Amino acid sequence: MDWFMFMYVSILVLLSALGSLIQMPVAGADFRFSAGIVVLIAGLLLNKKLKPIPVGIIAGFAVFLARVLYATVQGIENFDLLSYFLEVFFYLGYVVVYRLVVQKDDAIYGTPLVVGLSLSDFGGNALEYFIRLGAGYEDWNTTSLTSLLIAAFVRSVLIILAVYVAYVLVKKVLGKDMDNPLESSRVIG
Repeated sequence: MDWFMFMYVSILVLLSALGSLIQMPVAGADFRFSAGIVVLIAGLLLNKKLKPIPVGIIAGFAVFLARVLYATVQGIENFDLLSYFLEVFFYLGYVVVYRLVVQKDDAIYGTPLVVGLSLSDFGGNALEYFIRLGAGYEDWNTTSLTSLLIAAFVRSVLIILAVYVAYVLVKKVLGKDMDNPLESSRVIG
């Protein structure tokens, strides 16, 4: 990995961790709709040379550490360390499905990006959900399938908007030549 890629990944992971602190609870459960995954996936779409699974795992651990650090600094006494750690599995599940459905999509017509991203999001949530149930967390029992699907769709649209804004900023405002990252998400090879 060259210096530019190292810095890109480092900044992307840091921004994902910071973005994860911007969150909205859904349905009053332990389910959090955060901006961290939006930042991560937008960064992966903007730089298709990155391998999503290792970058996603690193980002998942960075999110965990950011949340623990934030809780500690805020003086929150009874935060659940395991609950924060299980967020790593959301990131892992998301990037594995993303790799298979978005990057390696070899269907004749291809999966629409918003559908692929929504499936990735739902896959990450499903993995985290089942691990939480296995760990004895019942908080997510109040989270409906509809809430997860709506959150997946909204995050997917936000990712596409973030990538488009970055593309316009780089191409139109800064005058740099850049292919539209939304035209094809597939990675060849």
